[in-house]
Order: sequence, then structure tokens, then C-alpha cells
Amino acid sequence: MSCDDGGMKERNKSVTAETPAAGASELLTDREAAALLAIEPRTLRLWRATRGLPHLRITSKIVRYRRADLDSWLERRRVVIGGTP
Repeated sequence: MSCDDGGMKERNKSVTAETPAAGASELLTDREAAALLAIEPRTLRLWRATRGLPHLRITSKIVRYRRADLDSWLERRRVVIGGTP
């Protein structure tokens, strides 16, 4: 294997790690999900318990959120005043 091959594999690995595959659900950490919703991480944990915020419990300490689930959850809570959406 030449140096170029190793470098190419390394570049591909970093792109794959940072970019979800087409059609794959993007999993977010507490910090990322809180930033997406523009709330504090502690509010995110509260909403998980009280408002049914969709999440995945990977282990007893690891929780992740699908971006599509959060978008859908937000859409169901949208309030339109005076007119159609």
C-alpha cells in the first residue's frame, strides 16, 4: 500500500464520520439537540420527562435524538394564529 492510499482512506474516514449517509437519521447529543431547539440542556432533560420529547436511550447514561423526530415533534406543536399555515 502506498502513502497516497493511506491518505485517501484517512480523508474518506473523516468525511464519513462527519457526514451521515444519505437517508440515515442524524443522531444528536444532548448538547446538539438543545442547540437545535435553542434551549438549555437541562430544559431538554425536563422536556424529555414532561413533554414527551422523543429520544433514544442507548444505554442508561447515553441518550440521543433523531433530528427528524425533533422536527416532527416541533411541527406538531406549531400554533398558527389567524389563517392557514
